[in-house]
Amino acid sequence: MREMTVLVLDGHSRAALETLQSLGRTGVQVDLAAEAMDCLAMHSRYVVRKLQQPSPQRAADFQAWLRTQDKMRNYALIVPSTETSLLGLRQLNENDPIRVKAVIPGDKAIDTALDKEKTLQLAREWGVPAPASILLSSLAEIGEAEQLPVVLKPTHSKVMIDGELRTLAVAVVGSEAERQQQLRRWLPDTPVQQQQYISGRGVGVEFLFYRGRKIWHFAHERVHEYPLTGGASSYRRSVNPSAAMLHDAEKLLTALKWHGVAMVEFKMDAKGQHWLMEINPRLWGSLALSIDTGVDFPWGCCKSREAM
Repeated sequence: MREMTVLVLDGHSRAALETLQSLGRTGVQVDLAAEAMDCLAMHSRYVVRKLQQPSPQRAADFQAWLRTQDKMRNYALIVPSTETSLLGLRQLNENDPIRVKAVIPGDKAIDTALDKEKTLQLAREWGVPAPASILLSSLAEIGEAEQLPVVLKPTHSKVMIDGELRTLAVAVVGSEAERQQQLRRWLPDTPVQQQQYISGRGVGVEFLFYRGRKIWHFAHERVHEYPLTGGASSYRRSVNPSAAMLHDAEKLLTALKWHGVAMVEFKMDAKGQHWLMEINPRLWGSLALSIDTGVDFPWGCCKSREAM
């Protein structure tokens, strides 16, 4: 690979650390940015320049800062390592040179992936199995659940509350009192999906796409999650996904004319049936596993930029 200079955003995240190490090992010059300069990745020997990035929530400041850094360094690639910076880049025009360097899909694709209700509608349109779900938009719609447990999902994981962008995690509730309490907490600020609880193994199918065409894929299953009822993976292993699961995952991203990386998450039940959980439109926390097994998504993003 010819000498390249890359800007990795959100240095506090696991995806940023793995991206930094992956690209640094190949000889890429990596500038690392983070809102807090004391994050672990800042101590890596692969960091060429340590930068303090403004919050992507302050869109004008964030975009002006990006343009200033790019003017000095002429980055070949800009990596949004979290949803927050992805949203900051989403606010740029699709043809903006800064956004193009981030290797991210179009507005419609991003908006669909980040909205769980739109993702569900896409799955129904393309015949991809998904848990039974109803959308609750107001306190008047709470009612009572016909069956418990249920999964409660804010339609967006990032929600503006009292002027602050907050992360709302999915909740598995086992009692009606707990369900009522959670919905009354969330519904004033966001619609919530109430979804059938699927017991089984979590499987993530990760992709690199180039302008609507799949380049490669990788898959892992969750051996342990925290919390155990369903959450972030704490222990995982690589797997060969079923042909049907792989086909369904690829079908969704192809329909969205995807560009860049994404992970399509499923649950596999005891009968071997897969159920769509969500689409993660950025690099994921378990990125190290794919890199260690030879499927290096950050490097693939660099190669995508060289091809453009």
